[in-house]
Amino acid sequence: MSDYFDLISDRPEKQLTSSEIERGLEIATKDIAKHMGNQQHQSKFTTVLLQRFLYNDTDCCSYRATSLALGILKIFGRHIENSPELTSIEAIRALLELTEQIFGKISDPKVNATMDLDQQTYAVVCCEEALTCVANAMLQSDECKKRFAQSGGFSTLAKILGSDKISSTAAFLCGRCLFLALVSNEDARHLVKDLDLPNVLAKAIRIYLNQQISCNSGSQQLPKGRFTLQQIIAELLKAGMTLCVRFQRSISGPLDNGKDLRDDSIPEEHAFEFIELLRVSLDVLCFLPITSQGHLADASKQAFSIALNFSTKRPRDVEEMWLPSTEASNGADKWAYVDRVYGLFEQLVGCVVGNDSHKDDITDRADQYQAELTPVTLVLVRLVTEHINVRQRILQRVYPEENKGAEFDKLPEMRSGISAKLVRLLRIPQGGMLPGAIGDFLLTLMSHDVKQFIMAVGYGNAAGYMLARGIDIPADVLKQVGDKGADQVAVDPVTGRAFDQAAVDRELAAMTDEEKEREAERLFVLFERLNRTGVIKVENPVHQAMQSGRFKELSDDEDNTRK
Repeated sequence: MSDYFDLISDRPEKQLTSSEIERGLEIATKDIAKHMGNQQHQSKFTTVLLQRFLYNDTDCCSYRATSLALGILKIFGRHIENSPELTSIEAIRALLELTEQIFGKISDPKVNATMDLDQQTYAVVCCEEALTCVANAMLQSDECKKRFAQSGGFSTLAKILGSDKISSTAAFLCGRCLFLALVSNEDARHLVKDLDLPNVLAKAIRIYLNQQISCNSGSQQLPKGRFTLQQIIAELLKAGMTLCVRFQRSISGPLDNGKDLRDDSIPEEHAFEFIELLRVSLDVLCFLPITSQGHLADASKQAFSIALNFSTKRPRDVEEMWLPSTEASNGADKWAYVDRVYGLFEQLVGCVVGNDSHKDDITDRADQYQAELTPVTLVLVRLVTEHINVRQRILQRVYPEENKGAEFDKLPEMRSGISAKLVRLLRIPQGGMLPGAIGDFLLTLMSHDVKQFIMAVGYGNAAGYMLARGIDIPADVLKQVGDKGADQVAVDPVTGRAFDQAAVDRELAAMTDEEKEREAERLFVLFERLNRTGVIKVENPVHQAMQSGRFKELSDDEDNTRK
């Protein structure tokens, strides 16, 4: 028996039988390697399949035959340079029309009732293979993304996603195609205003999230398929995130005058159209745990990206979602979403910093977590900024009342609890966006009181953040070095540590001369740099310490005798 392409070459004018077509396509699939690599041959075979299965129905003798033909086109599409025909608007339109036509039959109860199990199975495979061909084409050709929109692709995907008959693989592929094709702000507006896509996506995500919850509880087995439930949820959320970003830009205009739209939320008058998408995103955060490797699940990463596009206070429905009133909560925990976001934040911070010595370098680990921890932190910043009760609740978690003053004799970065870990993240040099987000979070917890912020973390730790944000140090802060409060304990705003002189003298006495010199040199360089850049204008305290006799510079002879 010859493969399909040999049959076509031998009998170009003769109609093939159904068995010849199916068997020939099976053989061609098994021997696919011999049809690839040669651009002329692969291009020719691509055209044959498009002509006989998509542009015409010459060989569409069964759903099985069509699915086999589409499977070969899918493989050809992985080397699109040898099959450029697959990116043409004719091919994209034909693939979408075939998908919508077959899916319409699957979804029609009357038509579906006339199909046996094999026909139903291969009809679903046809839709999946066609969508894969479209996704492959868009992945490798930017021009193809415009052709997808011109061919009514968004409408087709909205219809498929809105149906209860969609397969899990098709749902994933719809999400992938949406993500790839959404490159126009105008298309995003069309999807929101005309196709109600945020609610369509929310409904689809809810279906697979409920299945995942059932699997987690053991009441349902994980379904078999090309993609896991979490992969499907993540892909649909990724499409939702892209939709949010594109829609926000469509109503805000282009980036100009240095305006950064990343910090903007979708305006209140439009946010209501995304309520259900936001709600299911928060539920994803609640029900999907951190991975065994200590990272957010991919779906949770996308959910946080969606949450960043919205205020937590406006409109009223969004505030009720985050912090439901007694009537709206129906007995559920009012703080569920807030506590979950903070809990994930605390877990991720713990994964970055751990419980290691404060001397360990965490720069590499912070870099690994930056892309996932920064959005979590920014969502928290928005929560504590827009809700006083949330700020008070989280402030107590970061700085527990029962621990207040208990470790005040230690440097902020050496204390127990999450506050010390946050200080270590804050002071990472060249740490990208993460140190800035951590600083924003801590400053917001202090109600933007710069003086309290400095006292909590120490100016030495906060200097880089304050310089980057253009925050001036209050004029009276550094003058407080050595001043005593009501409890007769001096506070050093540079280090953020409370101490008395006797304790300082004991600590100095325990240091070797080399350690004293290294510490003095480090502080000298720090204050000289800050004075030079204009951040502060004070006398270098190392000069003062040396003049007072607290630090003594080693002579070369003294240094050599100690080696």
